[in-house]
Amino acid sequence: MQGDIMSAQLKESKRITKDINLVYDFTEKPNLTQLKSAPDRAVVAKLRADLILPNNKILTVDIDFDTTSGYHDNTMMIMDDFGVEMLTTAFATKYGQKYADSITKAWQEKQEPNDPRKPTYILVQKPASDDDLPQVYMVCGNRVHPPKEAPESII
Repeated sequence: MQGDIMSAQLKESKRITKDINLVYDFTEKPNLTQLKSAPDRAVVAKLRADLILPNNKILTVDIDFDTTSGYHDNTMMIMDDFGVEMLTTAFATKYGQKYADSITKAWQEKQEPNDPRKPTYILVQKPASDDDLPQVYMVCGNRVHPPKEAPESII
C-alpha cells in the first residue's frame, strides 16, 4: 500500500491539449541504454503505444530507439493524414515530388495485399549524409507481429 502511495506521488499529469495528456514518472532510474542526451535536451529512448485495431482490440507496441551505435537518427513519427501531408510537403520541397508521392502512396495502401490494414505510423530517420535521403518506414500494418524482418525504407 505504501509503495502505491509513493508511486503516485512520483507521477504528474499534464494536459497539453484536449486530446494530449502526458504522465511523467519521476522515479529515478539508471540509464541502461546506449543513448546519451544532449547537454541541453533529453533524447527519446523508448515509447509505448496502445494501438486500437480495426477489430476494436488493443495491440501494445514498445518502440525502442536504443541501438548499439550509442546514438539514434530517428527524427519523426507520423500518425495521421495531416502529418503525412506535412511530411510530403517538406519532401516535395527539399527532395522532389517523386519522393513525396511515394510516401503518400505507401501511406494510402497496405504494404502487402494480405496485410490486415494500412500502416499505423511512419518513422523517419535523418539522412546519413547531406547527399543522402532520409529513411522512411511504414510501420504496423502487417499481419505478423512482431515481423521477422525489419521493414525497408520506401525511399
